[in-house]
Amino acid sequence: MKLTICFLLFCVLYAGATTKSMDIVDGALQTPEADGIMGFGLELLLTKLEHIDQKLLELQIQIKDIQQKMANGQCDYQKTTTTPRLKLPPFASCKDEPSKVSGVYLIRVNNNSAPFSVFCEQEKFEGGWIVMQHRFNGSVDFYRNWADYRDGFGQLNSEFWLGLERIHQLTTARKHEIIIEMKDLNGIYKYAHYNAFEIGSESEQYRLKDLGSYDGTAGDSMTQYNKGAKFSTRDRDNDGRSTFHFAEHYKGAWWYRSGGGSSNLNGLYKNSSFTSIRWYTLKNGYQELSFTRMLIRELD
Repeated sequence: MKLTICFLLFCVLYAGATTKSMDIVDGALQTPEADGIMGFGLELLLTKLEHIDQKLLELQIQIKDIQQKMANGQCDYQKTTTTPRLKLPPFASCKDEPSKVSGVYLIRVNNNSAPFSVFCEQEKFEGGWIVMQHRFNGSVDFYRNWADYRDGFGQLNSEFWLGLERIHQLTTARKHEIIIEMKDLNGIYKYAHYNAFEIGSESEQYRLKDLGSYDGTAGDSMTQYNKGAKFSTRDRDNDGRSTFHFAEHYKGAWWYRSGGGSSNLNGLYKNSSFTSIRWYTLKNGYQELSFTRMLIRELD
């Protein structure tokens, strides 16, 4: 680069000379004094050029350093924006729980409601289910009053009822489906699935407002007698039949209508009578059950 600049400067100096003084210049250039002056000027020029060249080199290094830092900063930004945010509790539902491991988690129906704990079933039926009822050993008494069924009872890692008020909040905020699992005394497992499930508020007596179409292996023991029915407990008769109290007669809180019903999943555990936990269409009879689990999941 220094040789190029020197050459350009020399050309400019040379072109600036007039034809009138060509002979004078030629004579002067042949003198020792002229040679000394030119030599000193070129040396000074080269020194300046070396200084400029050094500064340009330093500037080039600084630019490369800045470019490298900008590239690193851009990479960090891309990593930050493309990496999914880790979801933290409380979750909107079990479908939002990121680990996909069954267990107890904190959820919140919406931003204005208080969070509460639920048991999430994440392995069966593709996961994302909230367990609303679980019975398997008779350790918890299910023959309870209205307040207990409204607020919930039992332990989430054992037998429990989630609570009508929470079930109402969940199924009203978003559309849900329901699966009911069951086993008879011989361990035969079957299930009933309904593609819609919603219950009303306490002022509506937690009426079973929506129960979708059935599919499964256990038969349909709810649509005919329970859809549209209000919830009844031993201390609150909502079955619509003034001369009979089905929740008291069957020893189980449920959605009874005036004709009774063919299901009672909150009946007495292993009682060997019509008051037992039952699902009539499982065997077309009132055989008792040793295991039941009710699961709800929000629909996409």
